[in-house]
Amino acid sequence: SCDQAIVAADACTAGLGFTLLLSYQAAPKIATGELQIVLEDYEPKPLPVSLVYPGARLMSSRVRVMLDWMKTALRTRVQGLP
Repeated sequence: SCDQAIVAADACTAGLGFTLLLSYQAAPKIATGELQIVLEDYEPKPLPVSLVYPGARLMSSRVRVMLDWMKTALRTRVQGLP
């Protein structure tokens, strides 16, 4: 039992058991073949992600850059899964 996703993923890679990871946590090891999905029929359905921020008039350039980065990063990670 552990409470850190990377430790759980490493333990599974070493053949020490199973774990439930979020898609972005498992994607790199699935892509390299270090991990594989088991019990796929029992996977929870994906949950939507909402980014909440103040109206465009009040948005700083730093917030805009972060939002753009997050949208790209989330989209890339989701599309990169098997």
